[in-house]
Amino acid sequence: MIRNENGGMSTIPGFNQIQFEGFCRFITKGLTEELDQFPKEKMEDINQNMEFQLFVERYKLVEPLIKERDAIYESLTYSSRLYVPAGLIRKTSRNMQEQTVLIGNIPIMTSLGTFIINGIYRTVINQILQSPGIYYRSELDHKGIPVYTATIISDCGGRFKLEMDRNARIWARVSRKQKISILVLLSAMGLNLKEILENVCYPEIFLSFLNDKKKIQISSKENAILEFYKKFSSIEEEDMVFSESLYQILYNEFFQKKCELGRIGRRNMNRRLNLDIPQDNIFLLPRDVLAAADHLIEMKLEMGTLDEMNHLKNKRIRSVGDLLQDQFRLALFRLEKTIRNTIRVAISHNKRISSPQNLVSSTSLTTTYESFFGLHPLSQVSDQTNPLAQVAHGRKWSFLGPRGLTSRTASFRIRDIHPSYYGRICPIDTSEGINVGLMGSLAIHARIGHWGSIESPFYKIPEKPRKKEAQMVYLSPTRDEYYMVAAGNSLALNRGIQEEEVVPARYRQEFLTIAWEQIHLRSIFSLPLFFYGSFPYSFYRA
Repeated sequence: MIRNENGGMSTIPGFNQIQFEGFCRFITKGLTEELDQFPKEKMEDINQNMEFQLFVERYKLVEPLIKERDAIYESLTYSSRLYVPAGLIRKTSRNMQEQTVLIGNIPIMTSLGTFIINGIYRTVINQILQSPGIYYRSELDHKGIPVYTATIISDCGGRFKLEMDRNARIWARVSRKQKISILVLLSAMGLNLKEILENVCYPEIFLSFLNDKKKIQISSKENAILEFYKKFSSIEEEDMVFSESLYQILYNEFFQKKCELGRIGRRNMNRRLNLDIPQDNIFLLPRDVLAAADHLIEMKLEMGTLDEMNHLKNKRIRSVGDLLQDQFRLALFRLEKTIRNTIRVAISHNKRISSPQNLVSSTSLTTTYESFFGLHPLSQVSDQTNPLAQVAHGRKWSFLGPRGLTSRTASFRIRDIHPSYYGRICPIDTSEGINVGLMGSLAIHARIGHWGSIESPFYKIPEKPRKKEAQMVYLSPTRDEYYMVAAGNSLALNRGIQEEEVVPARYRQEFLTIAWEQIHLRSIFSLPLFFYGSFPYSFYRA
Protein backbone atom coordinates (compact mmCIF):
# COMPACT_ATOMS: atom_id res chain seq x y z
CA MET A 1 0.00 0.00 0.00
CA ILE A 2 1.16 3.55 -0.73
CA ARG A 3 -0.15 7.00 -0.01
CA ASN A 4 -1.21 9.42 -2.70
CA GLU A 5 -0.61 13.16 -2.67
CA ASN A 6 -3.79 13.75 -0.64
CA GLY A 7 -2.67 11.42 2.11
CA GLY A 8 -5.11 8.63 1.28
CA MET A 9 -4.25 5.01 0.65
CA SER A 10 -3.78 3.96 -2.97
CA THR A 11 -4.11 0.51 -4.48
CA ILE A 12 -4.00 -0.89 -7.99
CA PRO A 13 -6.40 1.25 -10.06
CA GLY A 14 -9.35 -0.07 -12.00
CA PHE A 15 -8.17 -1.34 -15.35
CA ASN A 16 -11.21 0.11 -17.12
CA GLN A 17 -10.62 3.56 -15.66
CA ILE A 18 -9.12 4.93 -18.89
CA GLN A 19 -12.17 3.77 -20.85
CA PHE A 20 -14.62 5.30 -18.37
CA GLU A 21 -12.76 8.61 -18.14
CA GLY A 22 -12.51 8.93 -21.91
CA PHE A 23 -16.20 8.26 -22.46
CA CYS A 24 -17.26 10.61 -19.65
CA ARG A 25 -15.11 13.34 -21.18
CA PHE A 26 -16.86 12.80 -24.51
CA ILE A 27 -20.34 13.01 -22.96
CA THR A 28 -19.64 16.03 -20.74
CA LYS A 29 -17.34 18.07 -22.98
CA GLY A 30 -17.01 16.49 -26.42
CA LEU A 31 -20.69 16.72 -27.34
CA THR A 32 -20.85 20.37 -26.29
CA GLU A 33 -17.66 21.30 -28.15
CA GLU A 34 -18.83 19.79 -31.43
CA LEU A 35 -22.39 21.08 -31.17
CA ASP A 36 -21.02 24.57 -30.57
CA GLN A 37 -19.15 24.29 -33.89
CA PHE A 38 -22.39 23.49 -35.73
CA PRO A 39 -23.50 26.52 -37.82
CA LYS A 40 -25.43 28.84 -35.56
CA GLU A 41 -26.58 31.03 -38.43
CA LYS A 42 -29.81 30.16 -40.13
CA MET A 43 -29.67 27.76 -43.07
CA GLU A 44 -31.72 29.11 -45.94
CA ASP A 45 -32.33 28.47 -49.60
CA ILE A 46 -31.04 30.67 -52.41
CA ASN A 47 -34.25 32.69 -52.66
CA GLN A 48 -34.48 32.99 -48.87
CA ASN A 49 -37.97 31.52 -48.83
CA MET A 50 -37.19 29.21 -45.92
CA GLU A 51 -34.88 29.34 -42.91
CA PHE A 52 -33.84 26.54 -40.57
CA GLN A 53 -31.85 26.66 -37.34
CA LEU A 54 -30.75 24.23 -34.63
CA PHE A 55 -30.58 25.46 -31.03
CA VAL A 56 -27.67 23.22 -30.11
CA GLU A 57 -27.13 24.74 -26.66
CA ARG A 58 -30.37 23.07 -25.50
CA TYR A 59 -29.57 19.51 -26.56
CA LYS A 60 -30.74 16.55 -24.50
CA LEU A 61 -29.33 13.03 -24.27
CA VAL A 62 -31.92 10.65 -22.83
CA GLU A 63 -31.34 7.37 -21.03
CA PRO A 64 -31.19 4.15 -23.07
CA LEU A 65 -34.58 2.61 -23.76
CA ILE A 66 -33.33 -0.92 -23.07
CA LYS A 67 -31.03 -2.55 -20.55
CA GLU A 68 -27.61 -3.98 -21.33
CA ARG A 69 -28.82 -7.54 -20.87
CA ASP A 70 -31.77 -7.05 -23.22
CA ALA A 71 -29.49 -5.55 -25.89
CA ILE A 72 -27.41 -8.73 -25.80
CA TYR A 73 -30.36 -11.10 -25.97
CA GLU A 74 -32.19 -9.19 -28.71
CA SER A 75 -29.05 -8.37 -30.78
CA LEU A 76 -29.61 -4.62 -30.47
CA THR A 77 -27.33 -1.63 -29.95
CA TYR A 78 -27.15 -0.21 -26.44
CA SER A 79 -27.51 3.51 -27.19
CA SER A 80 -29.14 6.78 -26.19
CA ARG A 81 -31.13 9.19 -28.31
CA LEU A 82 -29.91 12.75 -28.87
CA TYR A 83 -32.58 15.45 -29.17
CA VAL A 84 -32.01 19.07 -30.19
CA PRO A 85 -34.64 21.86 -30.52
CA ALA A 86 -34.98 23.18 -34.08
CA GLY A 87 -36.82 26.08 -35.68
CA LEU A 88 -38.33 26.46 -39.17
CA ILE A 89 -39.27 29.89 -40.56
CA ARG A 90 -41.15 30.56 -43.80
CA LYS A 91 -40.81 33.91 -45.54
CA THR A 92 -44.54 34.24 -46.13
CA SER A 93 -45.59 34.05 -42.48
CA ARG A 94 -42.32 34.83 -40.63
CA ASN A 95 -43.55 32.65 -37.78
CA MET A 96 -41.08 30.18 -36.32
CA GLN A 97 -42.23 26.61 -35.96
CA GLU A 98 -40.13 25.10 -33.16
CA GLN A 99 -39.85 21.38 -32.54
CA THR A 100 -37.50 19.06 -30.67
CA VAL A 101 -36.01 16.79 -33.33
CA LEU A 102 -34.17 13.50 -33.09
CA ILE A 103 -30.57 13.83 -34.28
CA GLY A 104 -29.69 10.15 -33.89
CA ASN A 105 -28.48 7.44 -31.52
CA ILE A 106 -25.15 7.51 -29.67
CA PRO A 107 -23.79 4.17 -28.36
CA ILE A 108 -23.36 4.17 -24.57
CA MET A 109 -20.53 2.48 -22.69
CA THR A 110 -21.51 -0.40 -20.46
CA SER A 111 -20.40 -1.11 -16.90
CA LEU A 112 -17.57 -3.26 -18.32
CA GLY A 113 -16.04 -0.41 -20.30
CA THR A 114 -17.29 -1.87 -23.58
CA PHE A 115 -20.06 -1.13 -26.10
CA ILE A 116 -22.89 -3.37 -27.26
CA ILE A 117 -23.31 -3.11 -31.03
CA ASN A 118 -25.95 -5.38 -32.56
CA GLY A 119 -25.73 -7.62 -29.51
CA ILE A 120 -21.93 -7.99 -29.60
CA TYR A 121 -19.50 -6.58 -27.05
CA ARG A 122 -16.96 -4.30 -28.72
CA THR A 123 -13.94 -2.49 -27.25
CA VAL A 124 -12.34 0.69 -28.60
CA ILE A 125 -8.59 0.54 -27.94
CA ASN A 126 -6.32 3.55 -27.52
CA GLN A 127 -4.24 4.97 -30.35
CA ILE A 128 -0.77 6.48 -29.96
CA LEU A 129 0.03 9.22 -32.47
CA GLN A 130 2.74 11.78 -33.02
CA SER A 131 1.75 14.79 -30.98
CA PRO A 132 1.02 17.95 -33.02
CA GLY A 133 3.72 20.60 -32.87
CA ILE A 134 7.17 21.11 -34.37
CA TYR A 135 10.11 18.69 -34.42
CA TYR A 136 13.70 19.31 -35.49
CA ARG A 137 15.71 16.56 -37.13
CA SER A 138 18.84 16.07 -39.18
CA GLU A 139 18.65 14.00 -42.36
CA LEU A 140 21.18 13.07 -45.03
CA ASP A 141 20.54 14.08 -48.62
CA HIS A 142 21.45 12.00 -51.67
CA LYS A 143 25.06 13.19 -51.40
CA GLY A 144 25.39 12.29 -47.72
CA ILE A 145 25.32 15.92 -46.55
CA PRO A 146 23.23 16.61 -43.42
CA VAL A 147 20.07 18.63 -44.03
CA TYR A 148 18.30 20.14 -41.04
CA THR A 149 14.51 20.05 -41.10
CA ALA A 150 11.66 21.32 -38.96
CA THR A 151 8.50 19.23 -39.34
CA ILE A 152 5.24 20.95 -38.40
CA ILE A 153 2.47 18.45 -37.61
CA SER A 154 -1.14 19.61 -37.50
CA ASP A 155 -3.87 18.35 -35.22
CA CYS A 156 -5.44 16.25 -37.99
CA GLY A 157 -2.11 14.64 -38.93
CA GLY A 158 -1.13 16.80 -41.91
CA ARG A 159 2.46 17.95 -42.00
CA PHE A 160 4.93 20.05 -43.95
CA LYS A 161 8.64 20.71 -43.54
CA LEU A 162 10.98 23.65 -43.34
CA GLU A 163 14.36 22.65 -44.77
CA MET A 164 17.77 24.30 -44.71
CA ASP A 165 20.04 23.18 -47.52
CA ARG A 166 23.83 23.22 -47.60
CA ASN A 167 23.76 26.78 -48.98
CA ALA A 168 21.92 28.00 -45.85
CA ARG A 169 18.68 28.61 -47.74
CA ILE A 170 15.39 27.82 -46.03
CA TRP A 171 12.59 26.17 -47.99
CA ALA A 172 9.05 25.11 -47.16
CA ARG A 173 8.23 21.74 -48.69
CA VAL A 174 4.54 21.94 -49.61
CA SER A 175 4.39 18.51 -51.26
CA ARG A 176 6.60 15.51 -51.82
CA LYS A 177 8.25 17.00 -54.91
CA GLN A 178 7.63 20.74 -54.64
CA LYS A 179 9.09 23.35 -52.30
CA ILE A 180 8.93 27.13 -52.05
CA SER A 181 11.09 29.77 -50.44
CA ILE A 182 10.20 30.60 -46.86
CA LEU A 183 9.89 34.22 -48.01
CA VAL A 184 7.06 33.21 -50.35
CA LEU A 185 5.34 31.30 -47.53
CA LEU A 186 5.55 34.25 -45.13
CA SER A 187 4.38 36.68 -47.82
CA ALA A 188 1.40 34.44 -48.58
CA MET A 189 0.58 34.55 -44.86
CA GLY A 190 0.44 38.36 -44.97
CA LEU A 191 3.95 39.65 -44.12
CA ASN A 192 6.07 41.95 -46.26
CA LEU A 193 9.85 41.81 -46.56
CA LYS A 194 10.43 44.57 -44.02
CA GLU A 195 8.30 42.83 -41.38
CA ILE A 196 10.10 39.55 -42.02
CA LEU A 197 13.58 41.01 -41.61
CA GLU A 198 12.62 42.96 -38.48
CA ASN A 199 11.29 39.90 -36.66
CA VAL A 200 14.06 37.35 -37.22
CA CYS A 201 17.37 36.92 -35.45
CA TYR A 202 19.40 36.19 -38.58
CA PRO A 203 18.17 38.56 -41.34
CA GLU A 204 21.37 38.16 -43.35
CA ILE A 205 20.49 34.53 -44.07
CA PHE A 206 17.10 35.55 -45.45
CA LEU A 207 18.73 38.19 -47.65
CA SER A 208 21.45 35.87 -48.91
CA PHE A 209 19.24 34.19 -51.53
CA LEU A 210 16.93 37.11 -52.32
CA ASN A 211 17.32 37.69 -56.07
CA ASP A 212 15.22 39.73 -58.49
CA LYS A 213 12.83 36.86 -59.16
CA LYS A 214 12.15 36.37 -55.46
CA LYS A 215 11.52 40.10 -55.03
CA ILE A 216 8.79 39.94 -57.67
CA GLN A 217 7.21 36.88 -56.04
CA ILE A 218 7.01 38.52 -52.61
CA SER A 219 6.22 42.04 -53.82
CA SER A 220 2.59 41.52 -52.75
CA LYS A 221 0.48 38.94 -50.97
CA GLU A 222 -1.36 38.14 -54.21
CA ASN A 223 1.88 37.36 -56.08
CA ALA A 224 3.09 35.17 -53.23
CA ILE A 225 -0.20 33.25 -53.12
CA LEU A 226 -0.07 32.79 -56.88
CA GLU A 227 3.48 31.41 -56.72
CA PHE A 228 2.50 29.23 -53.76
CA TYR A 229 -0.47 27.82 -55.67
CA LYS A 230 1.64 27.03 -58.74
CA LYS A 231 4.10 25.01 -56.69
CA PHE A 232 1.43 23.36 -54.58
CA SER A 233 -0.61 22.29 -57.62
CA SER A 234 2.43 21.68 -59.89
CA ILE A 235 1.19 24.17 -62.50
CA GLU A 236 3.64 25.84 -64.88
CA GLU A 237 1.33 28.43 -66.48
CA GLU A 238 3.02 31.82 -66.74
CA ASP A 239 -0.10 33.89 -67.49
CA MET A 240 -2.11 32.72 -64.46
CA VAL A 241 -3.67 35.56 -62.45
CA PHE A 242 -4.74 35.77 -58.83
CA SER A 243 -8.37 35.16 -57.88
CA GLU A 244 -10.34 34.60 -54.70
CA SER A 245 -11.29 31.09 -55.78
CA LEU A 246 -7.61 30.24 -56.18
CA TYR A 247 -6.91 31.50 -52.66
CA GLN A 248 -9.86 29.52 -51.29
CA ILE A 249 -8.54 26.32 -52.85
CA LEU A 250 -5.11 26.91 -51.34
CA TYR A 251 -6.66 27.69 -47.96
CA ASN A 252 -8.80 24.54 -47.92
CA GLU A 253 -6.15 22.17 -49.23
CA PHE A 254 -3.08 23.46 -47.41
CA PHE A 255 -3.60 25.95 -44.60
CA GLN A 256 -6.68 24.29 -43.13
CA LYS A 257 -5.29 20.75 -43.30
CA LYS A 258 -1.65 21.36 -42.42
CA CYS A 259 -1.70 24.51 -40.28
CA GLU A 260 -4.42 23.79 -37.69
CA LEU A 261 -2.40 22.95 -34.59
CA GLY A 262 -5.26 22.41 -32.16
CA ARG A 263 -5.10 22.91 -28.42
CA ILE A 264 -2.28 20.40 -27.85
CA GLY A 265 -0.30 21.58 -30.86
CA ARG A 266 -0.45 25.21 -29.75
CA ARG A 267 0.85 24.24 -26.31
CA ASN A 268 3.69 22.19 -27.79
CA MET A 269 4.59 24.92 -30.26
CA ASN A 270 4.75 27.56 -27.53
CA ARG A 271 6.95 25.39 -25.33
CA ARG A 272 9.35 24.36 -28.11
CA LEU A 273 9.79 27.86 -29.59
CA ASN A 274 9.49 29.85 -26.33
CA LEU A 275 6.39 31.70 -27.49
CA ASP A 276 3.49 33.14 -25.51
CA ILE A 277 0.70 32.93 -28.07
CA PRO A 278 -2.74 32.41 -26.42
CA GLN A 279 -3.99 28.84 -26.24
CA ASP A 280 -7.21 29.65 -28.08
CA ASN A 281 -5.23 30.59 -31.21
CA ILE A 282 -5.01 27.11 -32.69
CA PHE A 283 -3.80 27.98 -36.20
CA LEU A 284 -0.22 28.42 -37.39
CA LEU A 285 0.74 32.09 -37.40
CA PRO A 286 3.53 33.97 -39.23
CA ARG A 287 5.10 34.46 -35.81
CA ASP A 288 5.37 30.68 -35.46
CA VAL A 289 7.08 30.32 -38.83
CA LEU A 290 9.56 33.11 -38.02
CA ALA A 291 10.47 31.51 -34.69
CA ALA A 292 10.70 28.08 -36.33
CA ALA A 293 13.11 29.46 -38.95
CA ASP A 294 15.30 31.04 -36.26
CA HIS A 295 15.49 27.76 -34.35
CA LEU A 296 16.29 25.91 -37.58
CA ILE A 297 19.24 28.23 -38.18
CA GLU A 298 20.42 27.60 -34.62
CA MET A 299 20.30 23.86 -35.30
CA LYS A 300 22.54 24.43 -38.29
CA LEU A 301 24.92 26.39 -36.05
CA GLU A 302 24.78 23.56 -33.45
CA MET A 303 23.14 25.82 -30.88
CA GLY A 304 20.11 23.65 -30.16
CA THR A 305 19.04 20.08 -29.51
CA LEU A 306 17.32 17.82 -32.01
CA ASP A 307 14.08 16.04 -31.16
CA GLU A 308 13.68 12.31 -30.70
CA MET A 309 10.49 11.37 -32.48
CA ASN A 310 10.06 8.02 -30.68
CA HIS A 311 10.18 9.53 -27.19
CA LEU A 312 6.82 9.34 -25.42
CA LYS A 313 6.97 13.06 -24.66
CA ASN A 314 6.45 13.56 -28.40
CA LYS A 315 3.47 11.19 -28.52
CA ARG A 316 -0.13 11.53 -27.46
CA ILE A 317 -2.93 9.10 -26.72
CA ARG A 318 -6.26 9.24 -28.50
CA SER A 319 -8.61 7.44 -26.17
CA VAL A 320 -12.15 6.27 -26.80
CA GLY A 321 -13.49 9.76 -26.05
CA ASP A 322 -11.35 11.39 -28.75
CA LEU A 323 -12.31 8.79 -31.33
CA LEU A 324 -16.03 9.10 -30.58
CA GLN A 325 -15.78 12.89 -30.76
CA ASP A 326 -14.17 12.67 -34.21
CA GLN A 327 -17.05 10.52 -35.41
CA PHE A 328 -19.59 12.91 -33.90
CA ARG A 329 -17.93 15.80 -35.76
CA LEU A 330 -18.15 13.83 -39.00
CA ALA A 331 -21.82 13.02 -38.39
CA LEU A 332 -22.69 16.69 -37.79
CA PHE A 333 -20.92 17.66 -41.02
CA ARG A 334 -23.00 15.10 -42.91
CA LEU A 335 -26.15 16.28 -41.16
CA GLU A 336 -25.53 19.89 -42.18
CA LYS A 337 -24.96 18.83 -45.77
CA THR A 338 -28.17 16.77 -45.74
CA ILE A 339 -30.25 19.64 -44.34
CA ARG A 340 -29.00 22.11 -46.94
CA ASN A 341 -29.59 19.63 -49.75
CA THR A 342 -33.12 18.83 -48.50
CA ILE A 343 -34.02 22.53 -48.41
CA ARG A 344 -32.67 23.05 -51.92
CA VAL A 345 -34.56 20.07 -53.36
CA ALA A 346 -37.81 21.02 -51.60
CA ILE A 347 -37.71 24.58 -52.94
CA SER A 348 -36.80 23.51 -56.48
CA HIS A 349 -39.74 21.05 -56.60
CA ASN A 350 -42.19 23.32 -54.75
CA LYS A 351 -42.60 20.81 -51.96
CA ARG A 352 -43.88 21.90 -48.58
CA ILE A 353 -41.87 21.00 -45.48
CA SER A 354 -44.42 20.59 -42.73
CA SER A 355 -42.09 20.44 -39.70
CA PRO A 356 -38.39 20.72 -38.74
CA GLN A 357 -38.22 16.95 -38.24
CA ASN A 358 -38.78 16.51 -41.98
CA LEU A 359 -35.46 18.26 -42.59
CA VAL A 360 -33.45 16.39 -39.97
CA SER A 361 -32.65 12.73 -40.47
CA SER A 362 -31.24 10.54 -37.73
CA THR A 363 -29.50 8.43 -40.35
CA SER A 364 -26.33 10.54 -40.44
CA LEU A 365 -25.42 10.08 -36.78
CA THR A 366 -26.63 6.50 -36.47
CA THR A 367 -24.90 5.18 -39.59
CA THR A 368 -21.68 7.03 -38.78
CA TYR A 369 -21.34 5.25 -35.46
CA GLU A 370 -22.43 1.92 -36.93
CA SER A 371 -19.73 2.25 -39.57
CA PHE A 372 -17.15 3.24 -36.94
CA PHE A 373 -17.81 0.29 -34.64
CA GLY A 374 -18.11 -2.14 -37.52
CA LEU A 375 -15.21 -1.11 -39.78
CA HIS A 376 -12.74 1.02 -37.82
CA PRO A 377 -9.50 -0.88 -37.01
CA LEU A 378 -9.47 0.47 -33.43
CA SER A 379 -12.93 -0.95 -32.74
CA GLN A 380 -12.53 -4.64 -31.96
CA VAL A 381 -14.70 -7.47 -30.73
CA SER A 382 -14.07 -7.75 -26.99
CA ASP A 383 -11.74 -10.54 -25.96
CA GLN A 384 -13.86 -12.73 -23.68
CA THR A 385 -11.53 -15.72 -23.47
CA ASN A 386 -11.39 -15.25 -19.70
CA PRO A 387 -12.03 -12.41 -17.23
CA LEU A 388 -8.37 -11.37 -17.32
CA ALA A 389 -8.36 -11.06 -21.12
CA GLN A 390 -11.54 -9.00 -21.02
CA VAL A 391 -10.04 -6.59 -18.48
CA ALA A 392 -6.75 -6.33 -20.36
CA HIS A 393 -8.38 -5.54 -23.70
CA GLY A 394 -9.49 -2.07 -22.58
CA ARG A 395 -5.89 -1.02 -21.86
CA LYS A 396 -4.54 -1.99 -25.26
CA TRP A 397 -2.88 0.62 -27.45
CA SER A 398 -1.93 0.71 -31.11
CA PHE A 399 0.24 2.77 -33.44
CA LEU A 400 -1.96 1.66 -36.34
CA GLY A 401 -5.19 3.11 -37.67
CA PRO A 402 -6.16 6.39 -39.37
CA ARG A 403 -3.50 9.13 -38.96
CA GLY A 404 -1.18 6.44 -37.59
CA LEU A 405 1.41 4.06 -38.97
CA THR A 406 1.06 1.05 -41.22
CA SER A 407 2.49 -2.33 -40.33
CA ARG A 408 4.34 -2.64 -43.64
CA THR A 409 6.15 0.70 -43.49
CA ALA A 410 6.89 0.99 -39.75
CA SER A 411 10.62 0.81 -39.09
CA PHE A 412 12.37 -1.33 -36.51
CA ARG A 413 13.25 1.74 -34.45
CA ILE A 414 9.56 2.53 -33.96
CA ARG A 415 8.82 -1.05 -32.92
CA ASP A 416 11.70 -1.17 -30.43
CA ILE A 417 11.32 -0.50 -26.69
CA HIS A 418 12.22 3.09 -25.82
CA PRO A 419 13.56 4.06 -22.36
CA SER A 420 10.65 6.49 -21.94
CA TYR A 421 8.31 3.46 -21.85
CA TYR A 422 9.53 2.81 -18.31
CA GLY A 423 6.49 2.64 -16.02
CA ARG A 424 4.11 3.59 -18.83
CA ILE A 425 4.04 0.84 -21.46
CA CYS A 426 4.46 -2.86 -20.78
CA PRO A 427 7.68 -4.04 -22.50
CA ILE A 428 6.49 -7.66 -22.72
CA ASP A 429 2.93 -7.63 -23.99
CA THR A 430 2.81 -7.04 -27.76
CA SER A 431 1.38 -8.60 -30.88
CA GLU A 432 3.18 -11.21 -32.91
CA GLY A 433 4.00 -11.24 -36.57
CA ILE A 434 3.86 -8.14 -38.72
CA ASN A 435 2.35 -5.99 -35.94
CA VAL A 436 5.06 -6.72 -33.38
CA GLY A 437 5.94 -3.59 -31.43
CA LEU A 438 3.02 -1.67 -32.92
CA MET A 439 0.40 -2.89 -30.44
CA GLY A 440 0.65 -3.49 -26.71
CA SER A 441 -0.73 -2.67 -23.27
CA LEU A 442 -0.32 0.19 -20.85
CA ALA A 443 1.46 -0.47 -17.57
CA ILE A 444 -0.62 -1.14 -14.47
CA HIS A 445 -0.49 2.33 -12.91
CA ALA A 446 -0.21 4.34 -16.14
CA ARG A 447 -2.92 6.87 -16.85
CA ILE A 448 -3.73 9.43 -19.55
CA GLY A 449 -3.02 13.03 -18.61
CA HIS A 450 -4.91 16.18 -19.48
CA TRP A 451 -2.85 16.83 -22.62
CA GLY A 452 -3.01 13.26 -23.91
CA SER A 453 0.35 12.16 -22.48
CA ILE A 454 0.91 8.87 -20.64
CA GLU A 455 1.65 9.59 -16.99
CA SER A 456 3.32 7.26 -14.53
CA PRO A 457 3.27 7.40 -10.70
CA PHE A 458 6.40 7.87 -8.62
CA TYR A 459 7.12 7.78 -4.93
CA LYS A 460 8.48 11.10 -3.71
CA ILE A 461 11.55 10.70 -1.51
CA PRO A 462 11.02 12.56 1.81
CA GLU A 463 13.70 14.94 2.97
CA LYS A 464 13.99 13.10 6.29
CA PRO A 465 15.04 9.46 5.75
CA ARG A 466 13.04 8.17 8.71
CA LYS A 467 9.87 9.96 7.72
CA LYS A 468 7.14 7.45 6.99
CA GLU A 469 4.74 9.82 5.26
CA ALA A 470 5.09 9.55 1.49
CA GLN A 471 3.49 11.12 -1.52
CA MET A 472 2.65 9.67 -4.89
CA VAL A 473 2.98 12.02 -7.85
CA TYR A 474 2.09 11.41 -11.50
CA LEU A 475 4.61 12.72 -14.02
CA SER A 476 4.52 12.96 -17.80
CA PRO A 477 7.49 11.74 -19.91
CA THR A 478 8.63 15.36 -20.23
CA ARG A 479 8.89 16.01 -16.50
CA ASP A 480 10.46 12.85 -15.11
CA GLU A 481 13.60 13.39 -17.20
CA TYR A 482 14.67 16.09 -14.77
CA TYR A 483 14.69 13.77 -11.73
CA MET A 484 16.88 10.96 -10.46
CA VAL A 485 14.51 7.98 -10.36
CA ALA A 486 15.47 4.86 -8.42
CA ALA A 487 13.99 1.39 -8.65
CA GLY A 488 11.13 0.67 -6.30
CA ASN A 489 12.74 -2.39 -4.70
CA SER A 490 15.80 -0.55 -3.36
CA LEU A 491 16.19 -1.30 0.36
CA ALA A 492 18.14 1.89 0.97
CA LEU A 493 15.18 3.94 -0.19
CA ASN A 494 12.45 1.80 1.32
CA ARG A 495 13.93 1.61 4.79
CA GLY A 496 16.31 4.55 4.95
CA ILE A 497 19.44 2.39 5.29
CA GLN A 498 22.30 4.82 4.96
CA GLU A 499 24.95 2.10 4.91
CA GLU A 500 24.04 1.35 1.30
CA GLU A 501 25.75 4.30 -0.34
CA VAL A 502 24.81 3.78 -3.99
CA VAL A 503 21.65 2.58 -5.68
CA PRO A 504 20.67 1.90 -9.31
CA ALA A 505 18.75 4.83 -10.80
CA ARG A 506 17.52 6.28 -14.08
CA TYR A 507 18.28 9.79 -15.30
CA ARG A 508 17.56 11.20 -18.79
CA GLN A 509 17.04 7.74 -20.33
CA GLU A 510 20.30 6.45 -18.87
CA PHE A 511 20.57 3.82 -16.14
CA LEU A 512 23.21 4.80 -13.58
CA THR A 513 24.48 3.91 -10.13
CA ILE A 514 24.52 7.00 -7.94
CA ALA A 515 24.55 8.03 -4.28
CA TRP A 516 21.21 7.54 -2.62
CA GLU A 517 21.20 11.11 -1.24
CA GLN A 518 20.81 12.37 -4.82
CA ILE A 519 17.62 10.41 -5.48
CA HIS A 520 14.48 12.50 -6.02
CA LEU A 521 11.87 9.86 -6.88
CA ARG A 522 11.49 6.13 -6.99
CA SER A 523 9.11 3.77 -8.68
CA ILE A 524 6.31 2.43 -6.53
CA PHE A 525 7.56 -1.12 -7.07
CA SER A 526 8.65 -3.19 -10.02
CA LEU A 527 5.11 -4.31 -10.89
CA PRO A 528 3.98 -1.03 -12.57
CA LEU A 529 6.50 -1.69 -15.34
CA PHE A 530 4.30 -4.47 -16.67
CA PHE A 531 0.66 -5.30 -17.14
CA TYR A 532 -1.22 -8.28 -15.80
CA GLY A 533 -1.93 -9.59 -19.27
CA SER A 534 1.78 -10.24 -19.84
CA PHE A 535 2.14 -12.70 -16.94
CA PRO A 536 1.30 -16.41 -17.04
CA TYR A 537 -2.07 -17.42 -15.70
CA SER A 538 -0.40 -19.53 -13.01
CA PHE A 539 1.02 -16.32 -11.54
CA TYR A 540 -2.44 -15.32 -10.36
CA ARG A 541 -3.30 -18.69 -8.93
CA ALA A 542 -0.20 -18.84 -6.76
